Amino acid sequence: MQQPTQVPAAVVTQDLEKNVAIEQTVNRQVTCANNAPIKLEPHELPTSWPALKKWSATLVIVLMTASITFASSIHTAGISAVSQSFGVSKTVATLPVTTFLLGFATGPLLFAPLSEVLGRTLIFRVVLGLFCCFNLGCALAPNVEALLVLRFLCGFFGAPTVTNSGGSLADIWPQSQRSVPFALFTTGSSLGPVVAPIVGGFVAENLSWRWHYWIMTIFSGVVYVAMLFLLPETYATVLLQWKKKQAGIEPVKMSFKERYANDLTRPWTMLFTEPILFTLGLYSAFIWGILYLDFTAYPVVFQQGRQWSQGKAGLSFIGIGIGMAVATASSPWINNLHGAIVKKIGPKPEARLPHLIVLAWFIPVALFWFGWTASPGIHPLVPIAAGVPFGIGFVTLFLGTNAYLSDCYGRFSASAWAANAVLRSLFSAGFPLFASQMYVRMGIPWANSTLGIIAVVMAPVPWVLWKWGGWLRARSRFHLWTMDLEKGEEG
Repeated sequence: MQQPTQVPAAVVTQDLEKNVAIEQTVNRQVTCANNAPIKLEPHELPTSWPALKKWSATLVIVLMTASITFASSIHTAGISAVSQSFGVSKTVATLPVTTFLLGFATGPLLFAPLSEVLGRTLIFRVVLGLFCCFNLGCALAPNVEALLVLRFLCGFFGAPTVTNSGGSLADIWPQSQRSVPFALFTTGSSLGPVVAPIVGGFVAENLSWRWHYWIMTIFSGVVYVAMLFLLPETYATVLLQWKKKQAGIEPVKMSFKERYANDLTRPWTMLFTEPILFTLGLYSAFIWGILYLDFTAYPVVFQQGRQWSQGKAGLSFIGIGIGMAVATASSPWINNLHGAIVKKIGPKPEARLPHLIVLAWFIPVALFWFGWTASPGIHPLVPIAAGVPFGIGFVTLFLGTNAYLSDCYGRFSASAWAANAVLRSLFSAGFPLFASQMYVRMGIPWANSTLGIIAVVMAPVPWVLWKWGGWLRARSRFHLWTMDLEKGEEG
């Protein structure tokens, strides 16, 4: 079968041609009056920043991500208090978790592609500032209806910070150096929602549930100030546009539809036309759904089943946290492994996958382990320890799949991450709504075994992409487009 080496003319539609005109401003095709090409010199690229500047920016990105994901699950610790405060059922009191994640699913569809046009920093400053304001609103919410709306807005304006952060890291770090920064980013993304119920449990025992949101307002406000001072623009396209303006070259006048419409629809287009993205998105969504299901299921197991207090029950998440910490600590080894694989097969995205072929099986093992050891007659450390392999598998899979998407889609990684976040957030929003009923009706062993069977079916995904990822990429419109853009820059 003939393997395509470039985008066929029939595939390059009019909208792509318009966007190519925008994206190719990164290279040197625009000249000034003396015919000298306007381009970014190597020292002007974020990948050439001093190490201190790179790591300070990376730390800010990690903290921004952690503040958003911490907010996503902090409400779970206050469900009972919100139910009593507003006189509503616990199901209704759980809905602020769902509305946050629904907002989380929709926000990136607008702001992620805009970051590829307007730049990362402007989007960060707008959305993170609004996220701080709406958390303040949650702390002052007069009724449950207001809380539901404000939580949706928190998710809507918080999500772009998470999805665009991956693009910023890809801007700052060359492919060969991304493993450790992405591991820290993944830790911020994953430990945030795990630590929140632990902190929130003790806060709920001693203070009002509103203090969950006062804490979030303070935390996100401090991070916002740090972002203003330590995170400059990283997107090469925007940096080149600024340089051209300094040289007196005005950008081409384009209508809103020409400039933005295609960019705003790109995540949807990629999600439903890119098999790689859809498959990894579905896999990531299932794993994230389990994590957020645990925030509702663990109280059933430890508070109702073992009569633990809310603060003590929050400590049951320590197992997952330890697993995530172990996975993060192993990032240098993963980086070395990636380097060794690259030497064998070249700098292909599939070099991110070999270790995931094994670690993907940690998820079903953890689910079966927890399900059949969670009964009150078994020492609580045994089911808590089941969180360790889950945390290891969760972080390494999240890190590996995101790095794979960044390597595969390059300049369009923010749109790819946004599409991935849509599925992930929808699953995370839905799973907590049926968690309590599932565990009560099916029992803990069979409820977890059901999830474990699904995890077994999905575990071969990394192996499938390892075997056939190259074949799929050779037929991927956006991957080939990215390759053309990179070749244009080099040429």
